[in-house]
Amino acid sequence: MSIIKLSEANCRHCMRCVRICPTNAMTYINNQPIINEDECILCGKCYAICPHSAKEVSSDMTLINRWLNNGESVILSVAPSFVRLFPSFKHLKAELLKRGFAAVDETARGAKLVSEQYLALMKEGKMDNILSTCCPAAVDYVRKYFPECIKYLAPVVSPMIAHAKILKAEHPDARVVFLTPCIAKKAEIAKKELAGIVDATITMEEMMHFLNTDFYHDVPDYGEDEDPGIARIYPSGGGILKTLPNDTGYKMLHIENINNIANILEALKKGDLHHYFIEFSACDHSCINGPLITHLNNEEFKAVDIMETSIVQCEPVKLKALDDNLKVDFTSEEVIRKKHSEEEILDVLYRMGKTNSTLELNCGACGYETCRLKAMAVLDGKADINLCLPKALKDATSYANLIIANTPNGIIVLDKNFNIEEINPSAKRMLQVEEISVNGLPIDMLLNDKGFLRIVKSVHDVQYYKCNYPKYHLTIDHAIINIKDSKKYIVILMDMTVETVKERQINEIRKQTIAVTDQVIDEQMRTVQEIASLLGETTAKAKVALTNLKRELENE
Repeated sequence: MSIIKLSEANCRHCMRCVRICPTNAMTYINNQPIINEDECILCGKCYAICPHSAKEVSSDMTLINRWLNNGESVILSVAPSFVRLFPSFKHLKAELLKRGFAAVDETARGAKLVSEQYLALMKEGKMDNILSTCCPAAVDYVRKYFPECIKYLAPVVSPMIAHAKILKAEHPDARVVFLTPCIAKKAEIAKKELAGIVDATITMEEMMHFLNTDFYHDVPDYGEDEDPGIARIYPSGGGILKTLPNDTGYKMLHIENINNIANILEALKKGDLHHYFIEFSACDHSCINGPLITHLNNEEFKAVDIMETSIVQCEPVKLKALDDNLKVDFTSEEVIRKKHSEEEILDVLYRMGKTNSTLELNCGACGYETCRLKAMAVLDGKADINLCLPKALKDATSYANLIIANTPNGIIVLDKNFNIEEINPSAKRMLQVEEISVNGLPIDMLLNDKGFLRIVKSVHDVQYYKCNYPKYHLTIDHAIINIKDSKKYIVILMDMTVETVKERQINEIRKQTIAVTDQVIDEQMRTVQEIASLLGETTAKAKVALTNLKRELENE
């Protein structure tokens, strides 16, 4: 099951997730972002940066609630970064015990054991360089993209796993749940070599909903928290290093952000660094700034102050023997990417409009650092070839200019004072000013019809007006548009002269046809009347003759 799920309905195609993904696992094809899970390290940057709630992290809350409702023994391991949301551990613990958890304990206990193992490795001195393995996103980055550097990963489990082992030893039948600020922890507990040690995770946001708003009001005084030990400083930048003594025998570095980690891994790969212990964190400012917590509040520096204050009297960890129970071996999960020929790359660049190197702007708007990387992503089927902002802007401008320059309609742009700002070639030709610069002139110098001028100065949205201009020998239909946001007006001139002449001719033909029709009707009526008259006279004579004949016959 996918750990980060995408909601196409909420996505607004802003491309922020594609741009921020450090491994280019976040792709954009078929008009939607898609995560290539084999290449993803679950650093959570895409989730944290999304402004549209288009990404959702898988949840174990249904499972956890079922365990609690069934009365099972559920123990919560609380990551040290809890202080960003819950300043009092005692308060948090008391409320969670009320809600059914069998025990609540700080993951800092496990972190202390991990620091002791790091110190033991440094004192042993067998490893040329040692990379911390607390951050699963950073570890997976090494395993997937720098397998040559796996030999530098400290063979030590993370604090979460170390603490869970403690809790399972103390409570063999309990379920262990980890309160996490980190998405990658969800993948870590499912790793084959670690499966079953942690049973589920609950995110910081889920915990806030679980406790509900009542938790944050009328907080009782539980007194000072118990001394958590120096390992509570773990989630701050350089927190691991602060738990260690100064005389480790190794030079110390702490590196945050995957891009910076990539640089240091390149140096390690080349053999430029020796005898360094390097604290790795995928997140800027480490776990206190984890992706499942950053969008909830801005209390990062306050939280660091709380941690710093709580460990002020704490001593660095002491040297302990290496513990096989805390050992883990990391294997390669190398991402194999197809190699593309220069000819293939250049072909895609050409189709992207990058016909020469000067057009490769490398703006990063598409999500890829360079145009060449974008071209390779297109070849891998991970990117849309048409998604190039500079090309889209250039094409849009080019097409717009092409249309305006070649449309048969005249187009004039007026400023708020009704002076001409822009005029296209068709308008110049219609108004007979092709050889004159009319920019800045008032519109009534070219179009002085009173009806038109009245409408221009009063139009609210769009209005049409048709009139005749004898001096241009034109009949023009005007579309007058008020662009309110920019306080400008657009006048579109449509030459209706030919149509008007045709209409006039048709009207004349219509009149002539009606006159001829009337004449024919009149003549036909006269003919009918004459025929009727002749018929009437003949009928009368016949009647007289027949009557006389009848009378003569009767007399005989």
